[in-house]
Amino acid sequence: MDNKELQLKILKKIIGEASYAPIFKPNPKYCVNKFAGLTPYISCKDLKNNRIAIRGCPIGHNKTYDSGYREIIIEYPDIENLISDNWILDNY
Repeated sequence: MDNKELQLKILKKIIGEASYAPIFKPNPKYCVNKFAGLTPYISCKDLKNNRIAIRGCPIGHNKTYDSGYREIIIEYPDIENLISDNWILDNY
């Protein structure tokens, strides 16, 4: 299993459970200018609403409770597109 397949498998499990907000490593394609220095994540609220939206949160802030207040960096129709656009889960 290659890294993208593993990322997809783990992300499908996280989304299926919607128990916590998955955090990603910064994607150099998008985490620039006003999104530089933010922690990219998908909020639990977005997961529960079947929305694959990467948001940016200042480091140290709670990503679960403020999901409606963080600007969307980019949104995808599905997780396959997110993974193919080189987003990598943090801590995996």
